[in-house]
Amino acid sequence: MELVLIAIIILLLLLLIKEVIQPLHALMSVMFAFLLFSLLFSTLLVPLVKQLMELFSFLSYAKLIFISASLFYVGQWVAMLLAEHGYKLLGHIVFDGVKIVIVMYWLKEFLTVLQEVSAILQRIM
Repeated sequence: MELVLIAIIILLLLLLIKEVIQPLHALMSVMFAFLLFSLLFSTLLVPLVKQLMELFSFLSYAKLIFISASLFYVGQWVAMLLAEHGYKLLGHIVFDGVKIVIVMYWLKEFLTVLQEVSAILQRIM
């Protein structure tokens, strides 16, 4: 409930800024969007991911999947926000960077699995 009240207060402040100081509206809307997203991230997304990781702890790659999905969601949101404000190229760069981070995160696990498969194949031959 407090999240809804905070969003309403931010909306009212943005409307006030838009009417009074038009040139600062874009800057303030981005600042408020990041503040609201950080609040959403810390109060909703992080506890949800922790609960899901505990629930699916019996799966070997559940942690990687949930962290990858969270990073993908955050990257997509930032890219969308940047594209809305006219920085579409920067949004694509940020989103591609997030994808590279996810691939690098999975690459560590893939290398360990690849080494185990290689060891098994060497034993067979």
